[in-house]
Amino acid sequence: MLPKLSRYLLVLLTIITLAYVLPAVYNTLFDTRINTPFVTYSELKKEYFVMRNIDGKPAFVDRNKKVYTQQEFMDVTPIANFQYHLSRGTLPDTLNGVKLNAQQLQHESIFQFISPENLYTPSYGLYPLFESEPEFGLRFPADVFRINERVEFIDAKTNKINAAKSETYTTAFKQLGFVFPAKLAAGIPSVMKRRDQGWFIEDRAGQLFHLKMVKGQPYFKKVPNPEKVSFKHILCNDFDSDEFYAVVISDDNHLYTINKADYSLSKFPINNYNPEKQTVMISGNLFNKTISVMDDEAVKVYTVDRKYQPIDQFKETLPLKSEMAIGKIFQALFPFYLNVSSPYTDFIKMALVRVSGNSWIFLNGILLIVSLVLMRREGRKIGGSIPDLLIVAVTGIFGFLAIWMFPNKTY
Repeated sequence: MLPKLSRYLLVLLTIITLAYVLPAVYNTLFDTRINTPFVTYSELKKEYFVMRNIDGKPAFVDRNKKVYTQQEFMDVTPIANFQYHLSRGTLPDTLNGVKLNAQQLQHESIFQFISPENLYTPSYGLYPLFESEPEFGLRFPADVFRINERVEFIDAKTNKINAAKSETYTTAFKQLGFVFPAKLAAGIPSVMKRRDQGWFIEDRAGQLFHLKMVKGQPYFKKVPNPEKVSFKHILCNDFDSDEFYAVVISDDNHLYTINKADYSLSKFPINNYNPEKQTVMISGNLFNKTISVMDDEAVKVYTVDRKYQPIDQFKETLPLKSEMAIGKIFQALFPFYLNVSSPYTDFIKMALVRVSGNSWIFLNGILLIVSLVLMRREGRKIGGSIPDLLIVAVTGIFGFLAIWMFPNKTY
């Protein structure tokens, strides 16, 4: 009895392993790359341009299917490609009645990339607090802080708590009604930035605060939130532009910015955003902002003015691999696969995922017949091999390989 139990445990482990390995090998060998279109908005033409590959050469197409050469595209997108025009001396003096200044174009140019990997990177709850007005440039502090039932600064070398500094900052937090402990802290914990803007910290009650250290003393402000936005993620930036501190993703999956002028929240007019599956690119300039939301199914592009009012939008549906030959063969080979998702979260999550459709039943049936033939050739009794046959019928190629890797012996 024990040898049989051990065998079935080995078979089960092999099935699970093969459910991950075989689909991964298949996708590696036969995967078809789906090129996500690169979409640019032209302030000059009030139109979107999509970069495509036509006859092996890059070309740009507008929504009317008119094809532009690369040079023509550069000419109709002077703001998106202002560096190119500066180098050639072809930047227009004015656009839409606005005088163009190279320094201002550079200052107002922003780009922020948000992917699921960015959002779900584990946090260790220890944060460096930089001096925001340093005399000789940004330097890493000698301590880090954490927020539990109070603020604690811990010396990085000795691992001891700086009691005086901890008390100073804890008092500043309490004076503004901070409810310990913190639920969320967001900042840029690196010296690879132009300046330090501190940390945005959400307390247990859902109130957001802004923390900096100025001349060694706490700068602590409450962020007004009249719309009662609940915060899921906050992604700070380091732009030259003084427009906003960070992009916020709310619990109901809307995108906001925290404005530098008064800490107000401005909402992007985007619906059905899924931060766990979709990637977002936010680009901005002197005239507008363009937000691209991408996943395996489509690319959606929204352009808004400086007051976040909609200007235009664009959508292109992408071909689904499940409807291509590679996807249909996958569905015929594998009844399910092991998905190892979110490797950038606190824990690796594994789940068996059933493929769409039932085309795998045909291969399972063939493998079941082959197993019966092989068992008869070996002189096995079919009655004693029913568990193996059921395994093949349900798990297909995974079970077929597993039962013959660990054959059913007579003990």
